[in-house]
Amino acid sequence: MLLQPNFHQAMASVLGGFEESTGLTVKLESIPATSGVDNLTHLSTSFASGTSPYDVVSDSDESSPLLMRAGWLMPLDDIIPAETWADFPDSMSEMIDIWHKYEGTYYRIPHVLSMGYFWTRKDLLDERGMAAPATWEELVELGKEFADPPNNMWGTTDGLLKPALLFVYLAYLTAQAGGDIFAFDDGTAAAFQFLHDMIHTHQIFPEAALSNDYSAQNEYYFQDRVPVMRQWAFIYDVARSRTDWYAPEKMTVELPPGGPAGRKSWIGGWGYEIPAFAPNPDGAAELIRYLTSVEVAPQLAQASAQFVSPRQSIVEAFKGTNYILEQMVRYGEEGVYVPRPFHPKVAQAQAAVEDVASLYLFNQATLQEALSQGRKLIAALDE
Repeated sequence: MLLQPNFHQAMASVLGGFEESTGLTVKLESIPATSGVDNLTHLSTSFASGTSPYDVVSDSDESSPLLMRAGWLMPLDDIIPAETWADFPDSMSEMIDIWHKYEGTYYRIPHVLSMGYFWTRKDLLDERGMAAPATWEELVELGKEFADPPNNMWGTTDGLLKPALLFVYLAYLTAQAGGDIFAFDDGTAAAFQFLHDMIHTHQIFPEAALSNDYSAQNEYYFQDRVPVMRQWAFIYDVARSRTDWYAPEKMTVELPPGGPAGRKSWIGGWGYEIPAFAPNPDGAAELIRYLTSVEVAPQLAQASAQFVSPRQSIVEAFKGTNYILEQMVRYGEEGVYVPRPFHPKVAQAQAAVEDVASLYLFNQATLQEALSQGRKLIAALDE
């Protein structure tokens, strides 16, 4: 089984029951890098020759669409039982249909759910008698209250380093604007404009963020330099490890500020697949059924927070004892989820977004010039 290295320990904790009941032995292999693009290169090399070193693969959104369309994955319709699919909440249905199916057939099943949360320093807001912003306009107002650029104080920030991180944030804003980022439409224009305005007009967002990774972004938050920001769930564990700094009121999750389309955040992640050339397809089917079952999924979530998702079986097993899971459920119930923007050549399409957005954000092109160039780049990918 091919799996991210940081998933191995949790996976090993549940494999004993499978191996005992089936007589099969599972060997865990490591994905060559955390990047989905690197994983695609690694997998396609063997798949293109009609072979596979693995029976089950954990794969990212970046590579799965191409593997499905190449015919290199085994259909899961007759492998995953209806009980398992019914365990996923309705709030994930659209994402599953877009990213885990091709031409009406399931080829992938999610096991890791990733989304950006709106982290809020409630302690800092309370000091000024302010509430978390509910709209883009309120985010700007709050930002102006806190921002002091000469002293490196800001209203909000993110990690926007290329490749990949700039796209994450622009897709987040575009979801709130109601756009299709790969169409470079009016919603995309609104998102680009809003980020540009936060940096250059309102001066509530550091331009240095365009060179920051997530570790640098988090330091703004931990050093009291921003009161609110979007970030993945991993920051919660990072914050709690800072025992001399952490307090619950410093790490509260609120609904994201709403743009023209409301309070939205996109979801994506990783999923299990069976290569069409799996050496032991019957054993692969047994393993993927076992790992995704309503009995084992909660065990994996208990073993590692990275396997936490708002599946009914997991929600029931934790019964409100996991803060991140509570926020996943809350975001789903409040209609925050939107699917990750889809393109069959998603890695190349994301790079196109970042390239043209960078020109605009660094004032090397107008907004309309950036959007026009983006449409041309996407059209070339579609040829």
